[in-house]
Amino acid sequence: MNNQPGSERNLKYIMHRLFNLGLNREEVPPGNPGSFQHEAWIRKILKEKASKRADLKTKLDDVLFIILDTETTGFRPEHGDQIFSIAAAKMKNSTVIEQYHQFINPSVKIPDEIRSLTGIIEDDVKNAPTLDEKAEEIFRFLSGGVIIGYHISHDVAFINHYLWKRYRSSLKQPSLELALITEKLVGSSAFPTLDSASSYFDIDCCNRHSAQGDVLIMVDLWRSLLDLCREKGIETLEDLYVYIK
Repeated sequence: MNNQPGSERNLKYIMHRLFNLGLNREEVPPGNPGSFQHEAWIRKILKEKASKRADLKTKLDDVLFIILDTETTGFRPEHGDQIFSIAAAKMKNSTVIEQYHQFINPSVKIPDEIRSLTGIIEDDVKNAPTLDEKAEEIFRFLSGGVIIGYHISHDVAFINHYLWKRYRSSLKQPSLELALITEKLVGSSAFPTLDSASSYFDIDCCNRHSAQGDVLIMVDLWRSLLDLCREKGIETLEDLYVYIK
């Protein structure tokens, strides 16, 4: 048995990494951490977990949708821009069943234009946890559903950049773009911003450009879009994918 402090720290790091990737304690594979067999087992389990998510034949009312929004210090995670606020809401059959919001200490300065846009300043995040400290909590919340959001590729890019850099992994579930869904279902207008979609459906835009505020706006938007889906006979995930492609 190896009782060296360095080995213990390495084992704790590896265990923390596994839990952050969405594995429960009973799912942590046996064997030598870091070995080829061990890594292969991890990939196998993650693939199995992904396969248990909603398939294309699932009724929309039975799908767990996770509305996601982040606030970031810029637009280029590969150039050092960071998440400093993240919010999400789990919805099923038009009902919010759970919400999440967390300020994140980005360890970099929030640019003036971002502070002006979001109303979030350094004092709001300087004592907040880092993304490393909240990763397990955040990714457990985001697991198991279809992620949706306005300009969601931005949010997913930041999260996947973090996951790849830290764990050589990425989000396993699909994501859907609310701007595209809105344009396809309405069929007569372009909706380049969340404000334009909210205005069309007479949704109040409270706390706009805060992650938590934007998620609540998107909750109301998604309810309106689900109503349109029902009117158009769009019943399953497959129906929705076919309609918006």
